[in-house]
Amino acid sequence: MIFFKKSDIYRRAEKGDKSAILEILKKGERKKAKKLLEKHLDNPDLRKVLFDLCVEDEYYMQALELLSEYGSDLGTTRQRAVVYEKTGNYKEAVQELLKIGDFDSLYKAGLLLDSLGEKEKALEILKRALNLASPTEKENVEEVIHRIKLDLGLIKESKESLLEKFRKGLKKTKEKVEFGVVFRGRKIDEELFEEMEELFVKADMGVKTAVNLVEDLRKLAIRKNLKTSEELKKFTKIKVKELLSDCEAQLKVGERSPSVIVFLGVNGSGKTTTIGKLAYRFVKEEKKTLLIAADTFRAAAIEQLEVWARRSGADIVKKSEGSDPAAVVYEGIEKALKENYSIVLVDTAGRLHTKEPLIKELRKVKKVIQKLIPEEPSEVLLVLDATVGQNSIQQAKVFREALEVTGIVITKLDGSAKGGSVVAICRELKIPVKLIGVGEGVEDLQSFKKEEYVEALFD
Repeated sequence: MIFFKKSDIYRRAEKGDKSAILEILKKGERKKAKKLLEKHLDNPDLRKVLFDLCVEDEYYMQALELLSEYGSDLGTTRQRAVVYEKTGNYKEAVQELLKIGDFDSLYKAGLLLDSLGEKEKALEILKRALNLASPTEKENVEEVIHRIKLDLGLIKESKESLLEKFRKGLKKTKEKVEFGVVFRGRKIDEELFEEMEELFVKADMGVKTAVNLVEDLRKLAIRKNLKTSEELKKFTKIKVKELLSDCEAQLKVGERSPSVIVFLGVNGSGKTTTIGKLAYRFVKEEKKTLLIAADTFRAAAIEQLEVWARRSGADIVKKSEGSDPAAVVYEGIEKALKENYSIVLVDTAGRLHTKEPLIKELRKVKKVIQKLIPEEPSEVLLVLDATVGQNSIQQAKVFREALEVTGIVITKLDGSAKGGSVVAICRELKIPVKLIGVGEGVEDLQSFKKEEYVEALFD
């Protein structure tokens, strides 16, 4: 009986019965179904099934032949765009992508136009994509737009690249540990490995990390039969990047409005300055930004945040010294909701000498935020001072008792010889580093990129 049913399905499929062919597809016999469909190209419905199958199974040239022969009634706009792109028909791909009009399609169309040399058109499309981009996507689009503007001569390259900024920020570390010198023209021997371990510790990567890293490199050198220190340097970079594999992440803001970011950190860590620089960035991106001065323990903290509000163009909610921080936050969030702010940045106290009251205060601040916007805060960022190095890990543990920390900001990297502490901090806390301060300028607060960080550290 089963054999008869199977034979019946195949007999009907041979005659071009669509339901029988779809049944064969459901059974997973895709190649058999494809051969059957190819026999019935005169049937518009079966042509469409064949086209879908070719796209799904990546028979792009065959899908292109079907499009050329039978026209654009085949497949969806997105499927046709994929076929044209995969077969190198970029102009046709762009036409289909522009019909879709979402961020991914516009971004892809802009990149394809750029590759075709149609840079003016690419710039126009990428600007449209930028308006639809999420915060995590925006940085990539802006980089492409910047490059195309340079190609067109619309702007001159004056800003430092991120790699150059990291090199500048890690200057003191490099002067102290001299990675460039130890890897220059040396043979690979035990003396070299001992020096490397000492330098990793000097850079404040942590003794355990340094010992394990050197041991891994020692084994790798034997396994790959490495002869020179330059070869070893290449694999050292790879290994350090692996150590930082979970340490890089973008800010999660912009998915809701307002997005609330709470900042934690001890007094003097650079917390308020970080808020000011980030406010400057958001205002520059035309996001309506509000600062909340919830560090009411110090009058100086409120005044400092006021200065940054004026400097960045952001608004501020503040009360007098000694006010209830939670009350200030409540007032600020209410204002943000009523007046349609996109971003809210909350400064908090950092007096570790009153640990228990501080923890209660921070929990109360979060509770107030969630009373008005249950899904916020988008981020809880812990600001750590690079000059303190991995000793700041102990500070971090106190703040983690109060709130779940979603990201680390490392400040004053340019003033520290402990640039390797980024590795120790990330690996110990298991929290991604989202921002890093590489200078005093308002644009020197950068997204952390492990590639640029490692290249700058070892060059």
